Amino acid sequence: MSPLLRKTLIGVALGVIVYAVALIWFDAREIGASLGGYAWSAVGIALAASTVNYLLRFAKWELCLAWLEVRRQCPGEPFGWGRSFVVYIAGLSMSVTPGKLGEVLRSVLLKASDDVPVARTAPIVIADRATDLVALVLLSLIGISEYREMLPWVIVTCVLVAVGVIILGQPKIFGRLLDLVANWPLIGKIAQAAHGAVDASAVLMRLRNLLLLTALSVLGWGLECVGFYFILDGFVGVEASLRLCTFAWAATTIVGALSFLPGGLGATELSLGALVPRIAAGATASVAVAATMLIRVCTLWFGVIVGGLFLAAFMRNPKVRDAGVRLEDRSDEAGPPA
Repeated sequence: MSPLLRKTLIGVALGVIVYAVALIWFDAREIGASLGGYAWSAVGIALAASTVNYLLRFAKWELCLAWLEVRRQCPGEPFGWGRSFVVYIAGLSMSVTPGKLGEVLRSVLLKASDDVPVARTAPIVIADRATDLVALVLLSLIGISEYREMLPWVIVTCVLVAVGVIILGQPKIFGRLLDLVANWPLIGKIAQAAHGAVDASAVLMRLRNLLLLTALSVLGWGLECVGFYFILDGFVGVEASLRLCTFAWAATTIVGALSFLPGGLGATELSLGALVPRIAAGATASVAVAATMLIRVCTLWFGVIVGGLFLAAFMRNPKVRDAGVRLEDRSDEAGPPA
């Protein structure tokens, strides 16, 4: 079995376990009953919102490639938007993997197909995540005054993002930090390899670039908040405001991100399930579980499935497949990512 496929299946297995436990704990029959009369068109709206979010995130990826002049410095003939799109969507298959590559898989695939140095494009993942977190913080502020127990999560996120941007945006600071940990066990080899990413990180962390990426993230994640609103609105007798749905989805996604679990599995589900009865009139515990599962299918699992299909298609090229496996083996030898 392909190592990439094995990592994806591990993530899927974790998801199955989480949802199986939820069904057993809350009684599957009650959850099924809560879906009686459900307006399933809401799922279609949520899937459409997620699709547009993925397209906006692809736009972020393309902007970063342009700022880093990746195509101009490509050793061979520059790859087109078509291959770039396939590579980006394929990376979604790693959203729930506990493996060492994660969404840096995109960099690995570009290295395998077009010989683009991994260190050149890997910082894009960091910039993407940083601006996503800033966007989620901004969206969560909509209702944070009414649910102050979520405030510590927001503050921690702000501190982590600020520290990360300062370090990664200053080549001297970032370079010295890498030199400091270069001889440490486990992360030493990765620190040495990361020296090639110092200049690229500084480019992406420029204020103008971060502001544009954050604006796209706010729009994309805002659409997922709208999708969550429609998911809740589809239940009979349940009423919720778009404002509180925006807060709930953004805040619980932050919780999932800070849990450092693959895809926030478990952390996002538990926190969102606990919030739903508080933000939506008429929502029972079974409705909360059903709504949480539906929105996660429309956001996380939809991306994993589509990404897996794109990855399978991309890896049909024997040259790309063999190169990708060799690169992955090197990553395994280097140890887990920092």
